[in-house]
Amino acid sequence: MARLISANMSTTDTTLLVTFSVDTEESTSAPTQVILVEHDDVAINFFANGPCFKVGSSWEFRLPLEDADRRRIVQLLKVLDGSGREIEISEPLIFIESEAGKEWRSGDFAKTELAKTEAARQGRYSLTLQVDGAQESDQIFSCVVLVDGLLVTSQLRVPGISVLKLTDSTLGSDAVDVLNSVLGQLGFNSFVSPDAWLTEMRSRRPAVVIHVASIQAPDASAAATASRKLAHQLLDLLALNRGSRGRIIGGVIGTPVTASAGSVQFSGSWIEGAGYQGNLIGGFISGEDPHALLGQWSTVSQDPRLRLWLSLYSDALRDERWDYQLFRCFNLLEGIGKEKLSANAAIIGSDGNPKLQENGQRYTTKHAQGAVFELLRLVASMTNQAESNFAQRGVGPSGDLWDEVGVWTVVRNSVAHRGGWSLPEGETPDAKHAKIEGEIKARGHDQTMGAGVVVLVRSIRSAAEATIRAGLRQII
Repeated sequence: MARLISANMSTTDTTLLVTFSVDTEESTSAPTQVILVEHDDVAINFFANGPCFKVGSSWEFRLPLEDADRRRIVQLLKVLDGSGREIEISEPLIFIESEAGKEWRSGDFAKTELAKTEAARQGRYSLTLQVDGAQESDQIFSCVVLVDGLLVTSQLRVPGISVLKLTDSTLGSDAVDVLNSVLGQLGFNSFVSPDAWLTEMRSRRPAVVIHVASIQAPDASAAATASRKLAHQLLDLLALNRGSRGRIIGGVIGTPVTASAGSVQFSGSWIEGAGYQGNLIGGFISGEDPHALLGQWSTVSQDPRLRLWLSLYSDALRDERWDYQLFRCFNLLEGIGKEKLSANAAIIGSDGNPKLQENGQRYTTKHAQGAVFELLRLVASMTNQAESNFAQRGVGPSGDLWDEVGVWTVVRNSVAHRGGWSLPEGETPDAKHAKIEGEIKARGHDQTMGAGVVVLVRSIRSAAEATIRAGLRQII
């Protein structure tokens, strides 16, 4: 096997020059390509690769080099021969730029500087995260979250969180057993190959784990909740970068055992999602009406607009964040309203007076609150129900539809402009935020925020459902 004897790196003008010697006499094992990586306090990054050429008894690789605002630490990672085989490098070849940027140093000095950089990199990511309100005396937890539908080819990290690929995932392998157990009952005389199924699953549903290595919280439940929130936040970001949104399957929470480095005591696990929350009653009364279903299917098959409405509504139902679910439902209703209603029509209240904004101008269907209110008023009229049906309360009579839509509008705007309803930790709510939060709490049976948002979301979901059903009946 060919072996690298020595290497040197220098900069001439704007060109990086790598010169090296190789112990080989066979033309088939002569070096043809080099691969360089750069080390910094964020990651190990690809730096350059390319062909190398023989100059006298040595080999050279040249690369145009731009100015940088940092001293670069570059490693000669691999040297390949014409067959793609690696030429042996007996020890890591590390080079660091001089202060002047012309000369590169290697040896012990470069290795020492690399060690400092690696320590800084480790410090960047090896953080103990804290849940809101955590105390210094609270326990440290470690959380592992299983995700499918996301492909990563290398470790990705943000402070306190790592994303690790699962090359040999068996996720979904149980599904073929369930499927094969049913096929025979349905008359199939052959079955799905478990190996072929697993290969396809690995290809179509690549899996990763998200590791929150150290998070401080009052208890395991709080640590798991915070870790799930961070995982969702990171998955949303990775969806932008990777073009696919991973789906959390579940996770495990544990407590590091201080007496044994790297050992974690299992504390509990969870399966992601609230589970089935739909109708628990069977039969005709629950909506399992074959005649109605057939009619709905026929209508939906012929109307792409209804298919869009249904898709957007089902997306809202899948989102477990209450403010995001409300946001999705509101935007659906606003879009339908602005499609179905006259443009810029004035909003008139039940008392015959126009609805006015704070500046004294009239509300119209051009405004989000006006469009949703007027749409639901139309739906109520066409389906022979009271407008107040869309303004539910946990106890007592229903509320006023205009006021209800007003609360929806404020929450929706908060999500759109700030990313969610909850304020950042330590931020004092203004009068408007406090007022709306008070109104949400008043809707609950126990005057708490948790109970109030259940009622609030139930109201807007019933409004969206009634609107889509009116569309299926073709009365709006």
